[in-house]
Amino acid sequence: MKIRYFLTVALVFFCLAVLAEAPSDLESLKKSVVEIGRLEFKRDVPVKYLDRAQLKNYIERLFESDYPDELAAKEEEVIWLMGFTPEKIALKALRKKIILENVGGMYNEKTKELLAVEEFRHIDMLNAPALAHELRHAIQDQHFHLAALLGDLSDFDDRKLAALAAVEGDATLVMIRQLGFDPELIGAAFSPENVLSFSAMAGASTLMSAPDIIKYQLLMPYLDGMKFSQAIFKEKKWKGLNQVLNRKPLSSEQILHPQKYLAGEKPQTVFTGFRPNRGELVYSGVIGEYYLNILLKNGPEITDAAAGWGGDLFSLYRHGDSRLLLWEAHWDTGADCSRFHADFQKFLEKKFNVVFQSGQTGGRNFSAGNSAAGYFFLHQDNARLFYARSNDRKQINELISGGLYD
Repeated sequence: MKIRYFLTVALVFFCLAVLAEAPSDLESLKKSVVEIGRLEFKRDVPVKYLDRAQLKNYIERLFESDYPDELAAKEEEVIWLMGFTPEKIALKALRKKIILENVGGMYNEKTKELLAVEEFRHIDMLNAPALAHELRHAIQDQHFHLAALLGDLSDFDDRKLAALAAVEGDATLVMIRQLGFDPELIGAAFSPENVLSFSAMAGASTLMSAPDIIKYQLLMPYLDGMKFSQAIFKEKKWKGLNQVLNRKPLSSEQILHPQKYLAGEKPQTVFTGFRPNRGELVYSGVIGEYYLNILLKNGPEITDAAAGWGGDLFSLYRHGDSRLLLWEAHWDTGADCSRFHADFQKFLEKKFNVVFQSGQTGGRNFSAGNSAAGYFFLHQDNARLFYARSNDRKQINELISGGLYD
């Protein structure tokens, strides 16, 4: 999905914006964004003002165009089979509702125009931050071509998440500085918990109650992206930060650990050798460190549960009503892999009431089990972890040369 929109993080800044002076008109705000971010507009950016109903209709049409039913259905299945939700959810309807509750303006890289609600026509301390954020996106697009940079990957693909974080984090950093705040001092105030609390108070309750994978996918590019951009700024100042989109981050690992980005530590490319005898490959992608942290999140805090992640690949196969998810992950060390393996298996046991049993085939150890949620398979080979899940026992049996765990 290519839609970018100014999400609920704006609500928090709106609450604090009364502490800052806002430019009195749009041209002054444009000048301020250029001075802060040290990048010029190559051409003027028209602002199209719409009333709330018009903007809602515009976003709905764009959403339907960029997020077709088939893509949403594939993402629903991957999210469920990986374990992010206890059952399949109506993903498209949920994401659409969240967007429509939160959007106040957006820059459209296709039409090269900035869209805002009618009340933003008069620049004040409440709407200046949102407009500053979107104006920075317009500058980014003129210099780095956002549509090509973001690509066509799923929003739930680690590679897309990393690119979004670089884009949104940069714009959020410019917005904070336009407000007159020191990002070093303000970072802790803009935790996911605070943003979600403000969004609920502002009437955007759907985001607050959404599954973790949904709400953190929306928040991460702004919050962790801002921290990444600030870390690059500390090392390289604006000259260095303004080159990031020429060498975009390749993984959420690089966003969460900016030194790995600066050191050029790239994710490993993973190829899964196993192919089921039945079924068509319909979808594939990368889960990544951040989403794995969300997967194993236990309580309000997001811990580095996937520390040592090196690279991964998921593949979704369909055959009639059968679904098979294969996921292979490579880790920096065998110890990193063993730690995640143990935590992941405990997670699956608890969430899906799976009773795993150990087995061996071809000299390789594995764990497999089943429950009302389907059939599960885990195998570790030093720093490599392989996971499979299906609603079809025959597909899992292919992995273990017989139903040894049943």
